[in-house]
Amino acid sequence: MDIQDAEYQEWFNAPKIGYWTKKPLDNKEVLCEYWSLKNDEDVLVIGTELQCYNLFSKMLKEEGWQLNFDYQDELLPEYLEAYKNNNNKPLIINLK
Repeated sequence: MDIQDAEYQEWFNAPKIGYWTKKPLDNKEVLCEYWSLKNDEDVLVIGTELQCYNLFSKMLKEEGWQLNFDYQDELLPEYLEAYKNNNNKPLIINLK
């Protein structure tokens, strides 16, 4: 497993409204999301709902990432610790 710090910019925490819910995305609760990427390896993303949304938007635009499917996975203590050690910035964990 390779933990890679996502390039962090202030816009990761810029407020957004959810497409389906029409409510602001949460930026308090830390989540672990499993992303199965088309034509790439699967990854876990650790961050808030808002940070995960903004990170995916960035990766879609800059790297052409597309999802086959995604779901919320268990947030293990070591993932939460890595997130906190990274100054509460989103993390991408490559699954090999």
